[in-house]
Amino acid sequence: MQRDRGVIRSACSLLRLNMLYITNEGSFQMAAMGMALTEGIVMSKVAAFKRIAKSGEWLRWMAKELCALQGASIKKPEFLGERQVILYDASDETTKDKEKSTWRLHYEFNLFEFLCPSMEVTTNKEGERLTRHMIREKDIAIADRAYCTINGIEHVLENKGDFILRFRSKAFKLYDEKGNELDLLPYLRPLKALKSTDVRCYYKHGGKLRPLRITAMKKDAKAIAECKRKMAKKAIRKQTKPAQADTAELNEYVVLATSLEYTTAQILELYRARWQIEQVFYRLKSLFGYGDTPSKRNDTVQAWFFGKLLLAALCESILKRMPFPPELDPIAVHIIGTQFMERIVADP
Repeated sequence: MQRDRGVIRSACSLLRLNMLYITNEGSFQMAAMGMALTEGIVMSKVAAFKRIAKSGEWLRWMAKELCALQGASIKKPEFLGERQVILYDASDETTKDKEKSTWRLHYEFNLFEFLCPSMEVTTNKEGERLTRHMIREKDIAIADRAYCTINGIEHVLENKGDFILRFRSKAFKLYDEKGNELDLLPYLRPLKALKSTDVRCYYKHGGKLRPLRITAMKKDAKAIAECKRKMAKKAIRKQTKPAQADTAELNEYVVLATSLEYTTAQILELYRARWQIEQVFYRLKSLFGYGDTPSKRNDTVQAWFFGKLLLAALCESILKRMPFPPELDPIAVHIIGTQFMERIVADP
């Protein structure tokens, strides 16, 4: 925007270029053509690419500020102080290149700062693991079952971080202080719906017992029924045997492995915040096509991700001013998103 010889001379034009990019299947050529039609700006697809590739941080800042204005950001709890909470996850994406292929996007998301410290695109054969990521001192790593391994836990602790991980049944054995194998279920069965407990136990690494805290809460009847339905559906889809009885019973609880000494309520609060962000990503993929990643380059993936997030935030902002019933929200978001882009194209 600031170069004299540049064709993009305003923030409005740069925003339009990015919106044309993320709503035309990540095509730099289509974005360049759209700029010629809407603003009379003639530029090559290479020129469009160069500007979009540098827009990721700018789009992130706008998305963060818009979410904050709407009250959609999650407020950082006071008990965390200066500690940062980093969510780790991965998502399979289909690239729109000549040879259409599936890749895995590994990313970190700073829960309260709205930052993605790193993103990496690999083949879908690369597994989800914490050892792939750099853990910073005093960071709190939060992730789902796939990341709950002894190597991942040790990686976090070696780098002076802490973790809250969804416990994966049979990922590794638990022990009591005497080294005897420990079964979690007898500790959890007395729980009533939405009640929680802590179990102090150990895991083995290098032949030595290492302390581990298990925090668990029993789901309510509706959540348990939904979980059983999904497990049965998954077994049919993948043509596998139903889950073993103890695994199925353990799924009636939210079971977390952690190294933190916060209260049980605080541990569950932090993990619940992760779930809220997961819903944002789900909406991005289902309503705004975030999953159709157009490139494997880190800078263009960043622009794509935060551009989609900004578009979603804009549509949510409009939705709040319109009397749509909750069950029609997805339809309304789709309609508003379409109208928003038509306005951008039609009104320079």
